[in-house]
Amino acid sequence: HTRYWRDWSSDVCSSDLIQLATSRRHGLIGIIDGENGLESMICLLPDQLWYSTEWFLNEVFNFVHPDHRRSTRAKSLIAFAKKMSDEMHIPLILGVVSNYRTEAKVKLYERQFPKAGAFFIHNANTTARAVNHG
Repeated sequence: HTRYWRDWSSDVCSSDLIQLATSRRHGLIGIIDGENGLESMICLLPDQLWYSTEWFLNEVFNFVHPDHRRSTRAKSLIAFAKKMSDEMHIPLILGVVSNYRTEAKVKLYERQFPKAGAFFIHNANTTARAVNHG
């Protein structure tokens, strides 16, 4: 699994992730495409925790274009993820690992899911805004 967590600016990493998620063997990408292009997308990959043989559906990313953040796009992506989890009969694990505009994201997830655990990060810039992604 570690080969997919390289530098996100790498075209190789991006293409590997897209290939995995669209191969119909390893994962899913849900896309909401509007008249003016991509409005939102979510990437889900089956995964296992290092201490378990049980599979779960892992949210790799959930992106809503800044022009659509006051819409229901994020809720639609979450509904898609829940549906896929139900159809695959495996748990869905997702969350917010950021300190940039976190409060609204966390509230949305808290309204949709029971809370389970927490993340803590040392020596990482989680407040940086993604370039060109708001």
